[in-house]
Amino acid sequence: MATLLSICMVSDDFLPAATGVGVHIKLVASELVRRGHKISVITTRRKDEPEIEQWEGVTVYRVFTLKAYGFYQALPSAATVREILKRIQPDLVHHHYVGFMMWQVCRVAESLKLPQISTYHFSAEVLTQPLPMRPFRGLIRKMMVAFNNRFDLVIAPSLKLAQQISREGVQTEVRFITNPVVFKASADVVPAERPSGFTILYAGRLGPEKNIPYLIKAFAELQRNVPEAFLWIAGHGPEGDALEALCSQLGLEDKVKFLGFLDHPTLARYYAGCDVFVLPSLMETQGLVVMEAMWFGRPVIVTSAIVSAEELVAQGVNGFIVDPDSVNDLTQRLLLLAAEPATRATQGEAGRERASAYRPELVVEALEVAYRNTLAISHHG
Repeated sequence: MATLLSICMVSDDFLPAATGVGVHIKLVASELVRRGHKISVITTRRKDEPEIEQWEGVTVYRVFTLKAYGFYQALPSAATVREILKRIQPDLVHHHYVGFMMWQVCRVAESLKLPQISTYHFSAEVLTQPLPMRPFRGLIRKMMVAFNNRFDLVIAPSLKLAQQISREGVQTEVRFITNPVVFKASADVVPAERPSGFTILYAGRLGPEKNIPYLIKAFAELQRNVPEAFLWIAGHGPEGDALEALCSQLGLEDKVKFLGFLDHPTLARYYAGCDVFVLPSLMETQGLVVMEAMWFGRPVIVTSAIVSAEELVAQGVNGFIVDPDSVNDLTQRLLLLAAEPATRATQGEAGRERASAYRPELVVEALEVAYRNTLAISHHG
């Protein structure tokens, strides 16, 4: 029988999950626990949250936290991190979030001679979206390369991203392991109540990197030919008010519904209720929401700007890849899908088949292999 491991995951987002990273860790951590491993997570602490709690067999350690630019940032002291790591006694530390806590944990883990790996969930561009952070983009990119070179392994959720990271100067081994997707069988999900017309869904952060005005403008063009079409926008973020103002300006108030932040079970109902999912992003490491929409048998549209576009979408097979500089390109694809329910069904089925590769058990098996390889190398090093 394979040896069971003690893994410490480090992430500013976990419970409640506010980003795809938090969702990712919840899926992976609970599946690792199910397989018998001991999993601990060091994360942020908000008001009235306990310092230590149990969640589905995972031990959660919360540390001193401040909120900046809408995100919770963990700011633990080295002494706090040392105390937690000595208590956990992990075989390996797995970083998921770039920030002060990663720097602090990295230093302490090095002093304790613990093997460390990281998953490259965010690019420097995404991390420096808030305007005051933009001048630091180059510095943060260099910092990310430097940190990844201190780790024993870097995991990239996209094959193309893995190649890109290596080109940018990361000399540590970079291994591609996809993000997992988990929902109960889509047939068991009750679809959200929806309008009778062609319905489009976007889900994700309402941030500038998501390029949502591009989708709204294409939707406005679609409306001229398909006036019964409807757009759902799920999520929250700094661009929310500006996006609602754009919809008013284009006369779309009755046709675009802002759903706010949706928890996972509720979002599942909207995937099940829409006709097509669109991710108009300019920056994305993998695009978990696209994979989730595919799980629900929906055709998907992504832009060619995202690094994993061709890994997610085979053009015309399970959806379309569009030019982020051409609103008309997106409009034409939406017009085609609105007019052809049979194409939607065929593409959706192809997407569902592709999504089977994202099952948590397959992802976690690959992760277990990565953990054991890293430990074997570090013990012989």
